[in-house]
Amino acid sequence: MFRFRNYVIRSLQQDKPFNEFLREQLAGDILPHQNEEDRRDKLIATGYLANARRFGQTESEFYLTIDDTIDNLSKAALGLTVGCARCHDHKFDPIPTADYYALFGIFKSSKYAWAGLEHHQYLDGFAALDKKDEERLRKQQERMVNAYRIVKKGDGKDPKAPTDQRLAFLEAQADLLQIRNSWPDLPMVYAVAEGTPVNSKIMVKGDPGTLGPESPRGFLTILGGQKVPADHKGSGRDLLAGWVTDPANPLTARVLVNRVWTWHFGRGIVNTPNDFGARGEKPTHPELLDHLAADFMANGWSLKKLHKQILLTRAWQGASGHVEANAVKDPKNETYWRYDRRRLTAEEVRDSMLLASGNLDPVPGGPHPFAPRASYVQTQHKPFVADPVAFDHNKRSVYLFQQRFKPHAYLDLFDGADSNAATAVRVSNNTATQALYLMNNEFVQKQADALAVRVGMAEPTTAGRIRLAHQLLFHRAPTPAEQQLATRFLAQTTSQTEARAAWTSYMRVLLSSNEFFFVD
Repeated sequence: MFRFRNYVIRSLQQDKPFNEFLREQLAGDILPHQNEEDRRDKLIATGYLANARRFGQTESEFYLTIDDTIDNLSKAALGLTVGCARCHDHKFDPIPTADYYALFGIFKSSKYAWAGLEHHQYLDGFAALDKKDEERLRKQQERMVNAYRIVKKGDGKDPKAPTDQRLAFLEAQADLLQIRNSWPDLPMVYAVAEGTPVNSKIMVKGDPGTLGPESPRGFLTILGGQKVPADHKGSGRDLLAGWVTDPANPLTARVLVNRVWTWHFGRGIVNTPNDFGARGEKPTHPELLDHLAADFMANGWSLKKLHKQILLTRAWQGASGHVEANAVKDPKNETYWRYDRRRLTAEEVRDSMLLASGNLDPVPGGPHPFAPRASYVQTQHKPFVADPVAFDHNKRSVYLFQQRFKPHAYLDLFDGADSNAATAVRVSNNTATQALYLMNNEFVQKQADALAVRVGMAEPTTAGRIRLAHQLLFHRAPTPAEQQLATRFLAQTTSQTEARAAWTSYMRVLLSSNEFFFVD
């Protein structure tokens, strides 16, 4: 999945048109490509779908993986809770169950990469990154699946079984072990591919054992209701990608613009970014939302132009100071007469500390250093578990090792996103454990020490070092009182060792300050 993470970062850095970015994630494997690099990128992009959650066995419970796909896509791109229609017609929005299963059939007609679970401990459906490796990887996966199925079936375990069955069982066991020990080091992609086109039957009350009428593949009735043509040779993901990003679709651009606004202001024009339906909050400035969405599409779905448009506004450039007359008229600041103070996210805090200390490694992250593939067999009840500290580095926090079922201690402490769900808006709690982390954690100590060394090497005088530290961390000069207090504290040392410790302690205080943690 590191390939998908890097694809996302690279696409945003290059300001790839967001409609193209979305289409690639939904149907990159079947979209036309310009060259080999473009083919790879589009294949990797489908990791968005492939990374949907897995539940139990592939045959009996894979419908839950498709449900996770629909739930995430509908919330993230359309701002609709379509997943609520799996068991019955949506209680609040005009989304019938038939529409849910119209989408369900599209993903049921697609093949997801299979990483293995308790009862199916084999790799299947992974794509080769390089075209030259496709056939070799396909045969290797096919060989593994066939051997595993013979071993799993087990009749050959019985000493009384026919000789041919016993031999087949033993050969399959040996073959499986040999495959695991000699798995070729081929670059693989956690992706999706086209499967057998099929319409889904409605699961009555969401029960896969009770099937109702067939629901032809297609899209939401309230947003056009187009169907995948009966003679369409594929899953329909290419048509779905076109429908989601169609300029006539009234939701996609507005949902995305609202998310960008939310990140800049801490709250959205629609303050329920995942729910633009009847149960969601009404937009505070509907005309502004329409205007930004129209401009966004007219500007080629460029995120960078959208960011610039927002950052040049008086609303964003304002400070968070209090004006009594305005507060009386608009206590909730719905008119944006001031900037709502916000705390940095967990990633922003860590990255800012690394940048200030000079320790930030700008090289993009690669794969995490897992053990050799053949040295372990992970299952649902014995999953891979690792201490994130073992994978620590000084790269940006987006490259941190994070497992879906196990929170990352640091990110969790500072209210990071839930890795199991689409997190619309992060909470922002201020707790005693956060303060204890800043006081005692080794990472903070290292950055404080490195920052002390940095200012010490750049400035020969105490006053100059104090000024530089404030400039690096707060983008301002220290006040006379701050300068005097810091000078008095640092002057108490009597040796070089004490001086180093005092400077590190002082930098740690600055790194732990509210001014460093909050945007005003």
